[in-house]
Amino acid sequence: MIREIEKLRKASFWISDFLKGGPVNKNYEEIRFILENYDSPESIRKRDLNLSNLLIHATGTSPFYAEFKHFKSLSDFPVINKIIIRDRFTDLQSKKFKNKRNHTVQTSGSSGIISTTLQDTNKRNRNTADTIYFKKLAGFELGYKLYYIRKWFKMHTKSPLITWLRNINMVDVSKFSDEYLADFIKTLKRDRSTKVLLGYSSALRDICKYLDKINSGPVETDISCIIGMSEALSDYTKHSLEKYFNAPVVSRYSNLENGILSMQLPGQGDHFHINWASYHIEILHPEYDQPVEYGTLGRVVITDLFNYCMPIIRYDTGDLAIMTNDNKYFNKAPAFAKVEGRKMDLLYDTKGNAQSPFIVFHMESFLQIRQFQLIQESEKSYVLKLNADPDFKEGDELIRIYREYFGDDAIINIEYVSEIPQLSSGKRRLTVNNYLPEKEYSSSVNS
Repeated sequence: MIREIEKLRKASFWISDFLKGGPVNKNYEEIRFILENYDSPESIRKRDLNLSNLLIHATGTSPFYAEFKHFKSLSDFPVINKIIIRDRFTDLQSKKFKNKRNHTVQTSGSSGIISTTLQDTNKRNRNTADTIYFKKLAGFELGYKLYYIRKWFKMHTKSPLITWLRNINMVDVSKFSDEYLADFIKTLKRDRSTKVLLGYSSALRDICKYLDKINSGPVETDISCIIGMSEALSDYTKHSLEKYFNAPVVSRYSNLENGILSMQLPGQGDHFHINWASYHIEILHPEYDQPVEYGTLGRVVITDLFNYCMPIIRYDTGDLAIMTNDNKYFNKAPAFAKVEGRKMDLLYDTKGNAQSPFIVFHMESFLQIRQFQLIQESEKSYVLKLNADPDFKEGDELIRIYREYFGDDAIINIEYVSEIPQLSSGKRRLTVNNYLPEKEYSSSVNS
């Protein structure tokens, strides 16, 4: 009976889309063709045409982009960021969409700046098609139950009717406690439907830590796949999820302003396969608006090919990543070898060399540490904030490990706390740099 209901939900979605003229299906088929035939002349033509059409539309209808009307290439356009989007919000909008029905998207402001953008109806349909396509690659079919694990702000919360129609179970990270997680695990065990877990990577880690704490065995439930998002997914979390839920685990890189940018695929290596069908992505130097070579760490800069009501061209996401053209999996297109996270979370050794935020996960190997945060306070001063068991005695070993990264002259102190607080978004910031001024939001265009 459960399987029949799942099939009915899937059929109902596509019938509804068909009755509206098939906007999601048309986008879905284009995404599938472009990505699965990446090197074909037709795929290249479609990608080039999508980019050209957007740039022509933006320079012809958006006051902000009007001065770039005689552009020769994408590089003629300025790199923008959240500050510019906030300060030039009206000028960025297309005159053609001013009186049309548009959707407002607002980020939580966990990076320090609340960002508001607009999306037109076709952009929303494109995002829906992207979501269906990439979830399908991960193992999620329309009709499956989605356990969506995040902070449920009022603006994101769905009505009971919508959650039933979309088969969503809203799991709120702001309510996480042993009692809440115990009920969550019981719910998973009772639910006989095919399920997918989609959630903040830190929340998935908290679930694993809870299961470790109660010495749980494998959780008997039918989970098709688990998708981590918004933060780096550590090896501990990935392996623990696989152990407890016997399901493939992948990480997704996306944002609210744009949509799904890239995702790992089950059995397709650790690369994040880029959504070249809906975005043009550049990797630029951390400080200058110049492209870096493959294999070099740089800023992720996005051109959204389908947001026509508010064109987002060369948008600096504030994230750092490494792109590679040595991709042997899926469509063999350039992919992210690594997504390092926000530039503002980058830490530096005592000589000024950047260190990957991933070094914070060394603390996961100490089982008595429940939560952790790594902070740089000055050029040579660092703090390890630990929520640990009272009998934790390995602080000296932790300091030794981090001196190997920061330098023998690094001053590293440990601060024991009862809780690492969540950000307003419901995520936990694992690395903090209080030393260097944040350059991620400096304007490259006069506002």
